[in-house]
Amino acid sequence: MKKLGKLFIFTVLLFVCIFISANICFDHFTKKDDDKTYIMMNRVVGALKQSADAAASGEEINAYLSSYLEENRAGFTAEYGRNALPDKVSYIPLEKGKSDVSVLNRGNDSDIVWVLNTGSGIAGLVVFSFENTMTNRLRLMMNVIIAVAFIPVMGVLIYISAVVLSPFERLAEYPLRLSKNGTPDKLPESKNRFFGKFIWGINMLSDKLEKNRVRVNELSRDHMTMLTTIAHGIKTPVANIKLYADAISTGLYQSDGKINESDAQVAVKISKNADDITKLVQELIDKASGAVVDFKPETTAFYLEELKDFLEEEYSNRLKVLNIPYSFELGHNAVIKSDKSGLIRILMQLMDNAIKYGNGGGIYVSINKEEDAYYLTVKNKGEVPDEKELPYLFNGFWRGSNADKHEGSGIGLYEARQIALKLYGDIYVKADAAAKEMEFDVYIPDTSKG
Repeated sequence: MKKLGKLFIFTVLLFVCIFISANICFDHFTKKDDDKTYIMMNRVVGALKQSADAAASGEEINAYLSSYLEENRAGFTAEYGRNALPDKVSYIPLEKGKSDVSVLNRGNDSDIVWVLNTGSGIAGLVVFSFENTMTNRLRLMMNVIIAVAFIPVMGVLIYISAVVLSPFERLAEYPLRLSKNGTPDKLPESKNRFFGKFIWGINMLSDKLEKNRVRVNELSRDHMTMLTTIAHGIKTPVANIKLYADAISTGLYQSDGKINESDAQVAVKISKNADDITKLVQELIDKASGAVVDFKPETTAFYLEELKDFLEEEYSNRLKVLNIPYSFELGHNAVIKSDKSGLIRILMQLMDNAIKYGNGGGIYVSINKEEDAYYLTVKNKGEVPDEKELPYLFNGFWRGSNADKHEGSGIGLYEARQIALKLYGDIYVKADAAAKEMEFDVYIPDTSKG
C-alpha cells in the first residue's frame, strides 16, 4: 500500500508542477505583450507631447488622440500585435474647468495612466483603457482545464489501484510463498477480468506442485525402503564374512589349532574390506535420509508477530470455512534471529496435520519467548496415536495408527523436526488420550546471545 500512496502523491505533485509551470509560462508570454504595449504607449504619448502645446483644450487633445490612434491602428497592429493596442485612449487635463469628471477604472477595464508633462509642467493624464476579460478568461480556462484533467486522472488512478494494483500486490507474494513454503492455501476464486484467469492458473499450478510433492515423497519413501532393504540384505552376509575372517585369523579352522600366517594376513584384509562395505552402506543410508529434506538455514532478524500474521493470513479463512475454532496468541513480540521460512514450514506442517487429523474441536497456537528460547506450540483436538507410537512420530515415512483414513507419506513431521534441528532446536510431542488432544512444542534457542 505504501507504493500506491507514493503513486498518488507523485500524481498530485505532477499536477501541481503543471499548474505552476502553466501559470508561469502564461505570465511570461503576457509580459512580452506588456512590453510591446508600453513601447506603443510611449510612442502615443510622445506624439501627443508634440501637439499638446498647441492644443487649446482637453476635448481637442482627446479628438487628436482618437484620430491618431485610428490612423496608426493598422501599423501598430502589424508592429506590436492586436493585444498591445488599447481599446480607448482618453486625456484628462489637470486644469480646472477644462474637462468633465472621468472614471479612470471601469468594471471590466484595466487602465494604465501616463502623466503628460509639457514644457510648462504637468498638463494632464493620458489614460489607456484595455479590456482585460480575454486575458483573465484565458488564464481561468487554462486552470479549469488542468483541474478538469486532474479529476479524471485521479479517478482512473483510483480505479486502477482498486481493480489492478491492490489485488496484484496481494497476489505478488503468493508465488514466493509457494516456492518457499510448499503449497499454501489456494487463492480465492475471483471474477476480476484482469486476474481471474491468472488466479485460476496459479491454483492449478499449486495443485500440480502438491501432486508432484506427493509423488516425490512417494519416490523418496520407495528409495529409502529400497536402500534399507539393500542395507539389511548386505549387512548380514558382510557380518558373516567378517566372522569367518576373524575365525581364520585366529586359526579356528586349523586341525592343530595353530594360526596359518598367510591365511591370517588374507583374513585381515577380508575383515577390513567387510568394514569398508559396512561403512559405505551406512553412508548411503545417511545421505539418502538427508536428501529428503531440502533446507539450508538463512538467518535473519524478524519479529515473532510476523509468524502470527502469516498464520492469520494463511489459515483464518480456511478454518472459518471448516467451522474449526481457533486462536493464534502472541505472548511476546520479541525479535528473533532465525530462518523465517524454516519456522513457517514447521508451522505449516503442524497446522496441516492439526486440520487433517483433528476432529474439528479446535486448534490453538501460541508463540512466545521464555528466557533464552522461543516456543511455538500447536494444540489440536482429535484422535491421538497410542502412547507407544509417540517416539516414532518423527521417523521418516512412518505413520501412526490414527492416520489410516488419511492420505499422507509420513514425511511431514520428519521434515519439520529436521528443520528444527538445523535451527539448533527440536520438536516435542505430548498426547492426552483422555482429553483427545495433541500438542507439539517447537523449541528454538536464542542464538543472538551465544
